[in-house]
Amino acid sequence: MQSKPDVILTTANYFETGVDETSGIILKNPEGEMAVIALTMRAKQPKRGVVACEKGYIEVDVYPRADKAKIVWSEDGREEIIEAGASEDALLYEAQDMEDYILNGTGEKNLGLVRDVMATLSSVRDQWGMKYPFE
Repeated sequence: MQSKPDVILTTANYFETGVDETSGIILKNPEGEMAVIALTMRAKQPKRGVVACEKGYIEVDVYPRADKAKIVWSEDGREEIIEAGASEDALLYEAQDMEDYILNGTGEKNLGLVRDVMATLSSVRDQWGMKYPFE
């Protein structure tokens, strides 16, 4: 999404232990872009992300620890595979990137984006009525 969602609709079901077992989240930003997210711990579902665009879509299997993505172009059905990194090193990449940002001020971190994601997740938790013990 190009910007932080200004519409966040969500609901959740809780397991007897209090864990959020299933949830649905719909996000919409001022540009009219939308995201639909379904999460569950009860059912076995593929860990798959899809980004639909005007000229095609991107599929990422084994999300968020994927090492490849497939781009499918709508006009001619052409497919392109992008491979990068290794799934087993995903957390290592994140730690290295954060370390580089802290020590050198470089790397991929966009703190504005991080703040937007945290605000969105806080809104989701508020709508669910979920509070952490330290709050």
